[in-house]
Amino acid sequence: MLMDLQYFAEQEETENNENEQTENQEEQVTLTQKELQSKLDSEADKRVAKALEKAQADFETKLQSKLDEAKSEGAKLAKMSASEKAEAEQKAKEDALAQRESELNKRELSANVKDILSEKGLPASLSDSLVALGDADKINDTIGVLSKSIEEEVNKRIKESLRTEQPKTGASVLDSETDPFAQKIKKYK
Repeated sequence: MLMDLQYFAEQEETENNENEQTENQEEQVTLTQKELQSKLDSEADKRVAKALEKAQADFETKLQSKLDEAKSEGAKLAKMSASEKAEAEQKAKEDALAQRESELNKRELSANVKDILSEKGLPASLSDSLVALGDADKINDTIGVLSKSIEEEVNKRIKESLRTEQPKTGASVLDSETDPFAQKIKKYK
């Protein structure tokens, strides 16, 4: 049984081309400027709504955890005696005071670090990274190392940029036979 295989191959190609053309025609949709803007706005509105829903859900979760925590703390306080309540309140006050003190120390350290950085000529944007170290001695050591390494690198690059090559040809040395001025003077002697 002989078959014309080329005939079937061409037929598939034409069917594929026709399918591609109809798909391309279906994909091409012409929109006016207003229609395009309204579609973009609706898409943006959908995304904003989704982000707001997520933020609302996160907020509600955090709120619920804080409420549960406060309820459990209230239940603990209700079970305690008067002296235990006073002790727990004192501890809570001490914790709050310690937290405020640490925040104040962090602000003071940040201000000091910014001053030191500006004195050394370093960018103040490094202060947050350095304050994370926490210890003033470590911060001073780190600033010293940074300053020294930056200064060395700057000096190295300045030396590289100022370095000049020796003249390759045509350099004249006085009292030389190849000195063009000496040759001119010889003509007049």
